[in-house]
Amino acid sequence: MKDDIKHKLGRNIKVERIRKYLSQEQFAEMIDMSVSHVSKLEQGLTSPSAIALFKMSKILNIPMEEFFKDIDV
Repeated sequence: MKDDIKHKLGRNIKVERIRKYLSQEQFAEMIDMSVSHVSKLEQGLTSPSAIALFKMSKILNIPMEEFFKDIDV
């Protein structure tokens, strides 16, 4: 179940990044993260910190809750 949440969260991050026409490289630079870390997040291999989610929401101009859409606990 935990992996399923990470996978859905990662997918939602990727969808929102692509909606803003940002490459992983551009996005990583904007949120001060390595490209490999962004890749792992989007694949659901790791979870972002609250601070990282906050930065992502500001850069993408969306509420943090958007990252958790379609995720049930």
